[in-house]
Amino acid sequence: MTKPNLIKRLISFLRPALTPKMLARQLRQPSGKLGEAVGKKMNESNAYLYDFVFDAMKIKDNQNILEIGYGNGMFFDKLFSIAENLKVSGIDFSRSMFKTAQKNNEEAIVSDILDLRFGDCDVLPFDTDAFDKVFCINVVYFWENPMDNLMEIHRVLKPGGKFYTGIRDKDSMNNMPFTQYGFAMYDEESWKTQLVRNLFSFEETFITEEPPIEFNGEYFTPKSLCLVAQKPL
Repeated sequence: MTKPNLIKRLISFLRPALTPKMLARQLRQPSGKLGEAVGKKMNESNAYLYDFVFDAMKIKDNQNILEIGYGNGMFFDKLFSIAENLKVSGIDFSRSMFKTAQKNNEEAIVSDILDLRFGDCDVLPFDTDAFDKVFCINVVYFWENPMDNLMEIHRVLKPGGKFYTGIRDKDSMNNMPFTQYGFAMYDEESWKTQLVRNLFSFEETFITEEPPIEFNGEYFTPKSLCLVAQKPL
């Protein structure tokens, strides 16, 4: 679960090395030692959202699942613990995170239950109609052309397969100073519009409030969403 003061701790941990603009760049595509530090801290800030999205996904035995933007890959063990005989794939466009995630998941990779790729999700290196479920958490802010990414996700989902988008609401993101540098932020309706425009059938939205976070001496409670869309049969 997310801990109080997490965002403030993330900023203070990296000062004075990172300005908000530099932090935004690292959150988008972690690299080097600073990227490794950001990845570890974001495991803490995203843990609540991973639990929230996994609950929404209702994962069943024998499903084929794709994560877009897996970071350092520390949540795959939790995913495998939910159901039996899962086949999980992932893609991330940070080479640093790709290498770290490989090290963190060596046993699953050798066992051929986890397939990790390096690359961008606007051209996915997976077969058409391959996955029962696709999900991403705090990733869509960085997509320059969401149509390309969503069309690829639509392609690799099986007919009837579902796509789960975990995001923090636009108003919550506006409280964080680094989001002014290259973040595309969404509320429920604006992301729903993106999904429907790109051939998905919108299913439902799950909404939660995360535990209080302190930033610059002020507390706020992020509103987070998991929007569920389906590739029509």
